[in-house]
This record gives sequence, C-alpha cells and structure tokens, in this order.
Amino acid sequence: MSDASVLTPPPKIRPAPQSVGVGGRLALVGGVVFAANAGLLVLQLVAGRLLSPFVGSSLETWTAVIAAFLAGIALGNAFGGRLADRGATAGKLALWLFGGAIAAVWLMLLPMLLNATDAHTALPLGPRIPVLAFLLCFPAGFALSVLTPLSIRIGVPDVARTGSVAGLIFALSTLGCLVGNYLTGFVLVPEFTVNQIVIGTAAVLGMLAAAVLAVRFQPIQPTRHRAHPAMMPELPPTDLKRPAAFAGVFLCSFAGMTLELAATRLLAPVIGVSIYTWTGVIGVMLAGTCLGNWLGGWISARTRIDRKLTVAWCMTAAALAGVGILVLFGLLTQRRLFADLDLVPQVLAWTFALFFLPSLLLGTVSPQVIRLAVPDLESAGRTAGRVYAWSTAGAIAGTFATGYVLISSIGVMATILLAAALPVAAVVIVAGVKQAKVLYGLCVAGGALVGGSLVLMKADTGITAESNYYAIIVRENQEDGRELRTMALDLLVHSVADLNDPTFLHYKHEQFQLEAVYAAKDAHADSQRVLVIGGGGYTFPRCVRTKIPTAAVDVVEIDPAVTRVAYSHLGLDPKLGVNAFHMDGRQFVAEKAEKGAYHVVTLDAVNDFSVPYHLLTKECNEAVKATLTDDGLYLVTVIDEVANGKLWKAAYHTLKESFPEVALTFPKGAFDPQRPEKLEKSVIVLYAANRPIEPGKWAEMMQRQTGGSSGVYVAPAEVTDALLARDKKLILTDQFAPVDNLLMQVFRTRKGGG
Repeated sequence: MSDASVLTPPPKIRPAPQSVGVGGRLALVGGVVFAANAGLLVLQLVAGRLLSPFVGSSLETWTAVIAAFLAGIALGNAFGGRLADRGATAGKLALWLFGGAIAAVWLMLLPMLLNATDAHTALPLGPRIPVLAFLLCFPAGFALSVLTPLSIRIGVPDVARTGSVAGLIFALSTLGCLVGNYLTGFVLVPEFTVNQIVIGTAAVLGMLAAAVLAVRFQPIQPTRHRAHPAMMPELPPTDLKRPAAFAGVFLCSFAGMTLELAATRLLAPVIGVSIYTWTGVIGVMLAGTCLGNWLGGWISARTRIDRKLTVAWCMTAAALAGVGILVLFGLLTQRRLFADLDLVPQVLAWTFALFFLPSLLLGTVSPQVIRLAVPDLESAGRTAGRVYAWSTAGAIAGTFATGYVLISSIGVMATILLAAALPVAAVVIVAGVKQAKVLYGLCVAGGALVGGSLVLMKADTGITAESNYYAIIVRENQEDGRELRTMALDLLVHSVADLNDPTFLHYKHEQFQLEAVYAAKDAHADSQRVLVIGGGGYTFPRCVRTKIPTAAVDVVEIDPAVTRVAYSHLGLDPKLGVNAFHMDGRQFVAEKAEKGAYHVVTLDAVNDFSVPYHLLTKECNEAVKATLTDDGLYLVTVIDEVANGKLWKAAYHTLKESFPEVALTFPKGAFDPQRPEKLEKSVIVLYAANRPIEPGKWAEMMQRQTGGSSGVYVAPAEVTDALLARDKKLILTDQFAPVDNLLMQVFRTRKGGG
C-alpha cells in the first residue's frame, strides 16, 4: 500500500481571531466612555429632583448628591483598574454597561419604595440627606465608572502611549458629561418627566451594552514582564512613586472643584443666579477640562524633557491662572466690559474669560501623572484607575470643603486664592523643590499669590456677608425722610427696611399679604397663626408682629446668614418673638408644621426671579393645604411677565388641582390689554383658598393700610381666563417641574450688573 493511499485530508485550519486595530479599539472604548459619562451626568442632575420630596432641595442635598456620585466614581475607578489588569474584554464592558442600566432603574425604584413605605421618616432630616443620597446615587456612580479604567486598558497598545490614551479617554468622558449637562437642562427636563428621563437613560445604556457584545477582538492578556525596550519611547519614563502621583492629582482636583463651586458665587452679584449661570460655569469648566485632558495626553506622548518638570509647569501655570481669576474679575468689574451684553452672552463672556484657562491647565495633569506612574503594561489599568479614583476623591473633598466651610467662613475670593495655591503644593510633591526650574516656577507662582493677596485685601466688594447660598449686600438709602436699608441677595434686591418704622412695607405684594393676615384676624379674633416660607429681610414678619401682636409668626428661611443679617442690619428686634426655622420650606410643611394650624401661609422664596421648583409642585401644594385651617389662605409669590409669563400660569393651574379658589394679583399697570405683547416683569401673587373671597373685599381691606388704592390689581375671572388661554395648560409635579425653563424669557430680557 502506497503512502498516498493512506493520506488523509489535512485538518482545517481555523483562522485566529482578528484583532481590531488600535483605532478600532479606541473608537469602541471612546464611544462607551462618552455615553456612560453622558448618562452619569443626566442621572446626577435628576437625582436631586428625585430626592427633594424626601429631603428638600438645599445645599446639603446637592452636596450629598454630588458627593455620593463622586464616591461611586472614585471606588468604581479603583475597582475597575484591578478588574482591567485581570483581563479587559468587550464582555466586561457590556456587563458593566448593563450594571449601569440597572443602577439607573434603581434611581426610579427607590423613591417609589419610600413613597409606599414612608421609611425615610424614621431618620432625622440631618442624617437622612446623606443616607438617601448614598443609597440612590452611589450604585450608578460606581457601575458606570468601572468602565473608564477598563476602556483605558483595552485602548493602550503599549506603555509609551499610556498617557495619550488616558488623556483621550478622560477627554471623551468629560465631553460626555458636557453633553449630558446641556441635554438634561435644555432638552430633557422641559419635555419629559424625571422617571421618563431615567428609563430612557437606562435603555440607552442597555442598548449600548448589547451592541458592545457584538464586537469581537482579541483580548489583551496581562503580561508577566515589563514592557520590551523596543516599545518604549526615546526618552525612558521618569519614575513617579504612586503616593506622590495620587497626592498630586488629589490636590489639583480639589482645586478644580473648588473653583467650579466658587465660580457661581463669585459671579452671582454681577449676573445673578439662573439656569444660564450654572450651565455657563459647568459647561465652560467641562469644556476646559475636556481639552486639557486631551492636551495632557498629547504632551505626555511627545515631551522630550523631564516629564516631572513638564507636569510641574502645567501645575504652576494652573496656579497662575487661578490667581488671574481675581485680577481679571477686578478689572472687568471696574471697567464694566460686559455690562451692555444680554444675559446669555454676558454669562458666556464672564465664565470663559475667568475659568476656561484654569480648568484647561488643571485638566492636563491626570494624563501626564498616569504616564509617569505606569511602569509596565500589566499595571496600566490598575494605575489609571487608582489615579482617577484619587482625583475623584480630591473632587469630593473640594465639594464638601467649599460647600460647607470655605465660602461661608473665609469668603469666595479667599476661597479662589486658596484653590490657586493647591497646584503649587502639588508641584512640590510631584517634582520636588530641588529642581531649579521648578523653584523658579514656584517663585513666579508665589509672587502671583502675593499679588493676588494684595488685590484681595484692597478689594471693596460691598458684600455684607457671604453664605453658602448668597452674597448678602446691605446698603443705606434715604427716601422721603426715611432711613432705609436695602438687602440684596446676589443680584436681586429682596427687601427694603425702615430702621425706625417696623411697620414699613416697601413692596405692594407685602401689603397684600398683610391684608390676608388682617382677614384672618377678623375671622379668628386673637388666634391667628402665620407661616412665611422665605424670610428675606424679615420686613413682613416684623410688620405683622408689630401691627398685630397677637399673631404668631413662624418663618422658614433656608439660610441662617440671612436671618443674622436681618437682626444685625435691618432692625429686626428679637423681642418681637418671630420664630425662625432654618431648613428647606418643603420639608418644614411636610414634616414639621402642625396640621390644620395656620390661617395664612405665604411662599416668598424668590431668588433672582426664580422660585425653587420643588415648592411649586402639586405635592407641595397638598402639603401646604394640610397645614391650613379650613378658611386659610395660601399666597404664592413669583416674578414673571403678566401677559406672556409661563411660570405663573403653570403655578396657577397647579394650585387649582388642590384649591377650589385661586386668583391672580399683580401691580396695576403691569398688564395693558392694548399692548399685550409688552414684556414687563412684575411681582405676581397667586392666592389660593378653600373658600372664595370676593375681589372687591380685597380692595376694601387694602384701604386700611393705604387709605386708598394699594396699586394691587386682583384680576377678575374673565381677565385671568383670557391670560391663561395664551399658553397650554401645564401642571407642575415632582416628576415634571421645568421652572427655570419656564422663566427663560424673563432671564433673557434682563441685563446683568457687570
């Protein structure tokens, strides 16, 4: 038998799995990171709305939400780094995308459970805020942040490109946050309920996970040796001990978050506080960080000098730019360079001029530090994850320190100066003071810090007090022989008080509110009780207690500093016995206020033409109604346009869901039927009750204060109906309350003070 007769067919050779190229890998992981971080920002922005019915919408609430997400991001990156170095695959990306989708759904389920069980009421409000924020927000922050180090590990082909890949991934993650920020504020919130937004985010993450599962590429296996010399760049990497790397990014991220939180407070007295201010600050700083991340990666891959010095110079430049914020702010304020611009261009001009460059320079740090700290390909994922985790930890520390301590204790300008000094400390940690060039950079930065200190000491801001919520400015004024004090909260003049006349009420709507208290006195002799939500300058509570000593007045003012200024500068006498509660108004009426006890409740929590959205919803109205007597009155103050305003109309329709009787009042002359297109902002008061009060009765009562017409017009039903017919009916709920969006026209037509 010949050899040929026993030949068997050769075995089929299966082709080895074809690896996706470097570009394909980066496209895959870049898309994942971009989408995950866009979803993360969407969930973060709606989380506060989901929590507000249970804990209010205070500084503590938003700080807890941000901190819970950042804690999840920090631990998620640390865990993801370890996971990545055990093998980074498309399957793991898909798994954690599914995990993010599940965590998003949890944001919707937890509030449902709390509503069904009232379990949250077992905790006092203080500890309840961080506990619920952690339970709600941490899972999404953790799950979606595991993706970043996994993506870096998949995208890094060799040690030499660690910094550039990390910079690109960080840039795309920041760009995703930027898109999520604008998408939520300007598209999703005005059009969809909160639960619809959450479900949509979860669906997108789930679909992306399914798409990633369809991708096939050769997984990168962990190596057991340091990278081959042929894979290294021309300049060997400079070793940077990990503790120094972690401390450096911690300080720089602390500085970045401090600048972001301080930015709005710095600009508030100039351009006010609105959705445009917040969006401008967040958008500019995210854009700067995004470009800085990319630039830092580019620098790390192409530098031909000592990399420690390169990152040190970036840190030093960031310190200089931070001090430059104060110098530029002083110059721009004095010259009123942007004063003639409309609000939106003015916001963009201020935020870009002051904060873009510092955020860009701080953004270059992390990619360069990762390149310095990665010794081999095997530990690339772990190192990148831990660096990003420590960076996030710095952001957490900056959030708490700035929100709770720095601004209220040392002021916004000193806070910015402190933030500018932190990158200088990072230079010492990363590069050491023995480096001659770094010492020179430190000297330059130190001189700039000294100059900034001098500018700060000489600055006359006119600010009476700075709190976590407002820049409080009190000014003296003489008018008609009266010694007046005006109190502005940020850009809005909120109160005018006569130090010698506690019965003086400057605003017509306050006189209208006073007549509601007199109506209660007429009906209930000496047993009337009044609740004021939003104390401001305490002029109205002061007047009520002086004119009607038998009236018990409770004031809910979220900012203790405002109350202190009312006592110290606006003539509020402690002997009057006004009861002040420093907490969110929603939580007071829901949990603290006695049911069926108040004859009059006024909501006057206006801040820069805006009312906190959670105080205008149907659920809040129901809580207020429960605190009223059967014949009690609820007076809601908003600043809007009578003819074309959208917010007061939504508030009116929402009140009608709870109260049989709702009426519209505004200053006479604010609406001209002959010129309905005229845009004029006015203080509008909506009064709601279970029983009708004839408009003519109000005019009769107003003569008690003024001896004639008060200038307040109580609109007849036919006028109100005609105005309401101009816009579609909108009911505000905890799920859907686009208050800032309804006020956009008001904001656009206002000039800032720049």
